[in-house]
Amino acid sequence: MYPYFRVLRMAFSSLFRKRKPIDWRAEFHTSYRPLIGDLDVYPEVNNGRHFVLFDMARYDLAFAIGLVKYVRKNRLAFVVGGSSIRYRKRLAPFRKIRIRTQLVGLDEKFFYFQHTTEQSGAVCSSALVRTALRMKGGTAFPMEVITALGFEANTFMEPWVQDWADWDDKRPWPELSSTE
Repeated sequence: MYPYFRVLRMAFSSLFRKRKPIDWRAEFHTSYRPLIGDLDVYPEVNNGRHFVLFDMARYDLAFAIGLVKYVRKNRLAFVVGGSSIRYRKRLAPFRKIRIRTQLVGLDEKFFYFQHTTEQSGAVCSSALVRTALRMKGGTAFPMEVITALGFEANTFMEPWVQDWADWDDKRPWPELSSTE
């Protein structure tokens, strides 16, 4: 189940969070404790749940920089356009984890985030997530969004992110199978 209570708690606490100037290009840290609903049968954090935790980290950043307010005002929706993840260590339940989130690329259509989970002094997983803001009839331009939030922005892309994006764009899209 999606962690709606965590999102609501995050939204509520953002109302009272003291606004600090944030460098939108700097690394942003979020902490969680994996709970029962985050676990699989082994008991460790389910591989798919990593992406949910990364969603939560991006939401926390979005609240902090005022993006959620902008999204609601302009009737946009957060969407994921692609992702790649590497796992190194298991995330144990009930122990605090830290998620480091950093914007590592910005082009004419997408935001590219690197998420890294840490627990007990070790890096456990790292993901690259390509995201966008969807609007009726298309996608919002990231540069316009960042500028509307009051930040100075230029398109940029870490070289390894550009390599991944090029590879992902060249990957053939599967054909629909005929089921009869």
